[in-house]
Amino acid sequence: MIFAEDIRRTILKLADECGSDGTFGPPEVARAIDAKNWQQLLEQVNLVAHVLINEGKIIPKKSEKTVHEQFAKAPMGIKKAQ
Repeated sequence: MIFAEDIRRTILKLADECGSDGTFGPPEVARAIDAKNWQQLLEQVNLVAHVLINEGKIIPKKSEKTVHEQFAKAPMGIKKAQ
């Protein structure tokens, strides 16, 4: 079973690896957790990423869309907050 804390830890780890200039998307997070069943994790990854955005830990890739609209669809870019 995958817990929100596992997803959170993975997102923050990938954000650290990418730094403030690189981006990654929910599929990369899901694959890092479960390479075989990653598609089943996308909704959970999006929810946890949205919480991290609200906390100021990560930011979505610059876009005209709102944060909520961006996370309604995968993939999208995520990068570490500065």
